[in-house]
Amino acid sequence: MILSGSPKRACIYFIYDKDGIIDDYIVYQLKDLRENIAFMHVIINGILTPEGRKKLEAIADQVYVRENTGMDVGAYKAAIEYIGWDKLYEFDELVLMNNTCFGPVYPFKECFDWAAAQDIDFWGLTMGICEMHNFPKEYAAYPFAREHIQSYFLVIRKSLLSSQDFRGFMESRPEIRSYSDSGLYFENIFTNHFRIRGYSFATYCDCTELLKLHNNPVMIFPLQLIIEHKCPVFKKRLFTESYADLLTQSVGEPAQEVLEFLETSSSYSTDLIWQHLLRTQDLSVMVRNCHLIRILPRDYKLPSPNTDLSVGVVFHAYYSDLFDKTIEYLSYFPKNVDFLITTNSEDKKALFDKKFAKYSYNYEVRVIENRGRDMSALLVGAVDFVSKYDLICFAHDKKTSQQQPGSVGLSWAYELSENMFGKAEYLENIIGLFAREHRLGIAFPPYPVHNDYSGLATGWVSNYEATRKLINEFNINVPTHPQTLCVAPLGTNFWFRTKALKKIFDIGWNYKNFPREPITTDGTILHAIERTFAYFAQDAGYYPAFIMNDIYARIEFTNLEIQKVGSQQMHSWLQVSKMEAIFNKPVEEIAQQEEIAYVPSQQEILAYHASNINYGVKHALKMLAIALRIKYPRMWGVLLPVRRLGKAVLRIK
Repeated sequence: MILSGSPKRACIYFIYDKDGIIDDYIVYQLKDLRENIAFMHVIINGILTPEGRKKLEAIADQVYVRENTGMDVGAYKAAIEYIGWDKLYEFDELVLMNNTCFGPVYPFKECFDWAAAQDIDFWGLTMGICEMHNFPKEYAAYPFAREHIQSYFLVIRKSLLSSQDFRGFMESRPEIRSYSDSGLYFENIFTNHFRIRGYSFATYCDCTELLKLHNNPVMIFPLQLIIEHKCPVFKKRLFTESYADLLTQSVGEPAQEVLEFLETSSSYSTDLIWQHLLRTQDLSVMVRNCHLIRILPRDYKLPSPNTDLSVGVVFHAYYSDLFDKTIEYLSYFPKNVDFLITTNSEDKKALFDKKFAKYSYNYEVRVIENRGRDMSALLVGAVDFVSKYDLICFAHDKKTSQQQPGSVGLSWAYELSENMFGKAEYLENIIGLFAREHRLGIAFPPYPVHNDYSGLATGWVSNYEATRKLINEFNINVPTHPQTLCVAPLGTNFWFRTKALKKIFDIGWNYKNFPREPITTDGTILHAIERTFAYFAQDAGYYPAFIMNDIYARIEFTNLEIQKVGSQQMHSWLQVSKMEAIFNKPVEEIAQQEEIAYVPSQQEILAYHASNINYGVKHALKMLAIALRIKYPRMWGVLLPVRRLGKAVLRIK
C-alpha cells in the first residue's frame, strides 16, 4: 500500500522511567515526531511526576499512566484498548515508539516521506537478528526467520492495521514478564508472523551489509547508520551497555564516535544525552562507555576558545621540606590566577610567604586549624575563597608513610602533581578543557596502579558504606554500587567547577566534623568525603573526567599493560630469574643438585601463565619450599614437623 496526499497518522509512544521524570530528550523527540502525527497517545508504565505530566500534555492528545507491568508490549496493548480499535481504524498509519532512543538527529519527516512512497504494509528504521535461544521454534524453518524489524520504532500501515490478522496478533500477546519475553513474543516474531501471511515490509536503513558483521547494528555501528543511512535515532543503551560485553564485540568505540559526531557535525545537542545519563546512570558506566578520560599536551598549548573563566588555586602546604617543589609547580600558573595557600602554623606561613613572594602572584597564606588535613583546608578554611571563582584547582603536598618502600608514596605524589600541574602549557590546556566542555564539572588524575595500589580494585576499599551514607544524608540522588568503579579524586587533588560542587560547600562544615590527629589510613570521614566529590558534581548535572598529560600517559599505558596484559608473563619470568639467581644456574639443573623431586623448567613456568595450565597446590608448595630453604634456612629447620605433615597429606615425595 502506497500512501498519497497527506497521510493521517496516530502514534502510541511508550515511556518508562523509574522516577517518573520526563527528561528534555523526550520532549525534543516528541515535538519533532508530532509534526508528522495527527493523534498522539503517550502511555507511561509506573509513575509520572506533575511536572512530567505538564510537559507531555503540552504535546500529546492523551497521557495515560498505568501500572508497571507488561513492559512495552503490555503498554501497547493497554493503549490500544484505551484508544479503541474503531478510533485507530481512522488512520493511515499507526506508529509504535518507545523512549529507548535519543534523537532525532535528522527530522522524522525524512523517513516518513520516504516510507509513504513504498508499497508496504509495515515498516521500521532498522533490522536485527535475534539469538536462537530467544526465538520460537515454529518460525525457525522459514527463510530469514531470525531477521526482524526492531520494535523501538514500528509503523503499521492501514492495510495491516485494519486487518483481523493484526488485531488478533496484538490481542493474543501473553503477559510479558521480562525483556526476554518482549523479544520472544513480540519484536523477534512480529516481522515474520506477518511476512508469512503475505504482508510486505521495509526498513528506512538498509542494514544488509551491517547484519553480515553483527546481529545488532544499532549497538555496534550507530555512526554508520547515522551518517550513511540517515538513521534519525540512536539507542540509549550505547551509553549504558556493560563495557565488558561491549569489548567482546568491539574496541568500545560506538558511544564515543556518536558523541564526537554530534558535537562537531550535528545540531542535536549532547546536553539532551548528558541530562538523562547523569540523572539515571552510575558514574562508572559513563566513565567507561563515554571514555571520560582526557589526555592533554604537556609542552604545547592547544587552540582553545576565549574564556572569561575566573580561576583560583587552593593549596594546602603542610610539609615544609616540600615547599620548594610545591612552588615550582605553582609557578607554572598564568599570572591572572589567584592563590590561597593554607598551612597549620605561623612558622610555615612565614616560610612559604618568603619563598613565594618573588613570583608576583595575587595570593594569601592562611593558617588554619590542624584538624581534618587537606579536607578541612578546602571545605572550611577555603570556603570563602572558593565562592569567588568559576574554576578551582585544589591540591596539597603528599607523603604516604603506610606504603613501603618510601618511593611508592613519593611516586604517587609525582603522578598527582604531574597530572594536576605538569607545565604552564598543560595548565592552560586544562583551563581550556573546562571552557570547551561546559558539562565537565570535576577532573582529576588517574588512580595509582603501582605496588599495593594495584589492589585498590574498585577504589571503594573499605569506604563504600560511609560514602553512601554521606550521599544519602546530603540528598544526592545518584546510583552507586560497591562492585562498580568508585569515580573519585583519590589523593584529593582535583580541578572543579564551583557550580558543580556548590552543594557540598553549602553544607556548612566546621573543624569539629573532622577527627583529631592521629587518624587511621583508611575508613575515616575524610576518605568518605574524598569519594563523594564526583557524585556531588553528577547530582548538579556535570560529568567527571580523568586527566593526564601526554608525557605521563606513556607511563600510565605501560603500567596498565603490565598490570592487565603482561602481569602473568612478567611474574613468571621473575620467578624464573629469581630461582636462577639464587642457585646461579639454569632452573632445570636445580632439581638434581638440591635433590628436589620436581622443579618446572623455564618453558613450563612460562607456559603455565601463557596457557593457564594449573600445576596445582603441590607444585606451588614445592616452589615455595625452594625459596624458604635457600633464603631462610633456620626457618626451614623449624618447619620440619609442618613439612612432614604437608608431605603426608599432599603425598609429596
